[in-house]
Amino acid sequence: MAKLTSMILFTGMRRLNSSFTLNYSTTRSNLSDWIPNEQNISSGIIIQSVFLALVIIVGVVANSLVCLVIYKRRNLHTVLYSFLVSLSVSDLLHSALKMPTTMLSTLHIRWYPHPSFCYITTPFGVLFGAATVFNLCAVALNQYFIILKPLLYPMVMTARHARYVIAGLWAGSIVISLPPIFWRSADTICKSGAVSNDNYLSEVLYLSALWTFVVIIPTVVMGISYTKIFLEARRQIFKMREGTQLNGELRASHTRRKEFRAAALLALVGGIFILCWLPFFVVQTLHKFSAANIAPFYFRLFLCVMYSKSAINPLLYTALNKELRKALIQYLGLQKKISHDSKARVLNTRMSNLKNGLNQHESLL
Repeated sequence: MAKLTSMILFTGMRRLNSSFTLNYSTTRSNLSDWIPNEQNISSGIIIQSVFLALVIIVGVVANSLVCLVIYKRRNLHTVLYSFLVSLSVSDLLHSALKMPTTMLSTLHIRWYPHPSFCYITTPFGVLFGAATVFNLCAVALNQYFIILKPLLYPMVMTARHARYVIAGLWAGSIVISLPPIFWRSADTICKSGAVSNDNYLSEVLYLSALWTFVVIIPTVVMGISYTKIFLEARRQIFKMREGTQLNGELRASHTRRKEFRAAALLALVGGIFILCWLPFFVVQTLHKFSAANIAPFYFRLFLCVMYSKSAINPLLYTALNKELRKALIQYLGLQKKISHDSKARVLNTRMSNLKNGLNQHESLL
């Protein structure tokens, strides 16, 4: 009986010990998913991660400021700035929600506690990218109607219509970003850029739809709109040089020049978006659906270029838009400081001139 009891206790201790060892090793394995493997982290990955961290900070801060400034300044509550707010929101959400997960994945850190989180975050890249390009298209069409159809514009694009357009383009962005989560498995969904081999036809059709609705059609729409705008600007310049405008037309041309400058700025933003997104889109397509062997360096390079547009956009149209830049300076409380410094410089200049005058007078005496 004593031997039987001791054998049972010994067997139980062995099972407990083996169970403890298994749980301990499993825990270590799970913990290792959250800790970056130093052997797999190259200098290129570190540089990419630092760059993405800077883009995240600049993108979140700059886009938040743009939204706050436009919200606070009632004179900026126009249709054009409504689209700019929507554009800033897409860049802000891209910086805050998508880029951090990409940065952690780059460092080989398993950021998600469960694969179900990937089904939520995977559509973010397409969602916010599509929202950005749809907003840029809406802005291009808005400027087109302002400049080429000024009499029709008040009826076509009211504040209510602008809200409907913004809601529609965000709904379209959501619809176009969701399909992959319905066929990609849990093993595939958390791998960035992975393609479900079991649903290869669905992947090809989906990528074709992205190329059509997110790249080709928006590029054509923006290209045609801004080409016609600049042709109209050229015609107006020739008309002004010929001196055929009356006083009323001169006043209207001043407003028209302001719209032309805004169109030029927004065309620049649209062009930068295409330049930032197109290279990564091409490389990703070749990697997924061709036998081309793309070096990891190009993935890292074009990924950084693509993500940088979320930080470039607010800096660009704040620096080049005088109205928005002035509102931002006033919002940050820098207007008083700037005016105080300018007054101090004027006072110092006058005092210096006065001293020079007194010195010259004394020399004459």
